[in-house]
Amino acid sequence: MHFVTEHELRTTFQKEAFTQFCLKDQVRLTPGAKQFLLDKKIRIVSEAEWKENTEAAKQSLTSLNGYKEVLSSELLEAALIAMKQQLSVSQKIIDLEKILMLSLGKDSSDSEPILKEIVEFRLEAVHIFSEQGLLLIKLKRVYGIIHLIQVDYPQYSQLLIKASQTIIELKKQLVGETDEKTINESV
Repeated sequence: MHFVTEHELRTTFQKEAFTQFCLKDQVRLTPGAKQFLLDKKIRIVSEAEWKENTEAAKQSLTSLNGYKEVLSSELLEAALIAMKQQLSVSQKIIDLEKILMLSLGKDSSDSEPILKEIVEFRLEAVHIFSEQGLLLIKLKRVYGIIHLIQVDYPQYSQLLIKASQTIIELKKQLVGETDEKTINESV
């Protein structure tokens, strides 16, 4: 059995501060060590609890979760921008955000990726400097994020292709290349 001393804790704490201390099965604290942890408000956790917390942290720190957070914030910001111009476009963007956030991360039914020609999201200067320019640039960023997710997580290809098509249709509606009837059919 090993006894952790206050000196050991102070040395470790000086090298790198910590907020939790894992008390392993065959380890005990000296009274000075325990007082040090109490004074610094460092939580003492069991080895089992430490492992559980570590596993939970690993699961929550995936690139898909990061992509989802960025995609969600970009879509919500696009919806906010669109609200000032066209309420119907804003609502479609919010609906798309809800669908993607609910579907990404769940087991996908995509058995194999669908190979489909990728339509490029192109903006001309006339579009950028128009009243919808800021929204169009935001949608282009969302389109790019969707493609990044598709590269890293091909199991969501069908969902992401539909999302890309929706973004393209929204862009066409905003620049006047299609009517609203077409976009309602794609959503």
